[in-house]
Amino acid sequence: MDVQPPHQSIHTWRDFFIHLITITIGLVIALSLEGTVEWLHHRHLVHIARASIRHEMEENRKILASDLTSVQEDQTRIGNDIRLLVGLRSGAKFEHASLQYRIDWSSLSDAAWHTAQSSGALNYMDYKSAQAWSDVYLQQRYVSDRGLTLFEEQTRAISPMLINSDPNLMLKDEIQIVLLRSADVLSELKGLEQLLQELDEQLATQLRNDDAALR
Repeated sequence: MDVQPPHQSIHTWRDFFIHLITITIGLVIALSLEGTVEWLHHRHLVHIARASIRHEMEENRKILASDLTSVQEDQTRIGNDIRLLVGLRSGAKFEHASLQYRIDWSSLSDAAWHTAQSSGALNYMDYKSAQAWSDVYLQQRYVSDRGLTLFEEQTRAISPMLINSDPNLMLKDEIQIVLLRSADVLSELKGLEQLLQELDEQLATQLRNDDAALR
């Protein structure tokens, strides 16, 4: 910001005060314009961040629905595995049945949230909205981590079968290990199902609150 010297000499106090008032008005206008431009920029940042986060939450609800279906299907498979293992432990033999350990899982996205943080947009949002979004994404990360952990637990559950590829050849001790680990996996799946349902409701509530705030 430049302050230009007067083009004519100041001869009286009146000229001096006129020049001083002119400079003051010019400074006030310049600062006001600068503040307005900065305010508009911050408002634009917040608008873009809100739209991106909202879209991401809507997409994550679709992923949640798919993951929930996968978790419920996996519970059915693990339940069948447990019944087969109990039969094996009692001396029964597999003919056509087989143990199935797998889960289809898609992690939830948080790119829009991290972008809002790195761009500084969160600094210009109201605290209530920013805190509510933070809580949602914190819970979302926890749920995603739990889903990925299930991959490891299912692999570990069936590891004794790598000794004998045929389940009918497993020793009773090996069957018991697989059985107990499978029960742990089933318990984790039931817990994850509840977490997914709670997160979906949390996302739905946040989206409704955002709608109400924009009205």
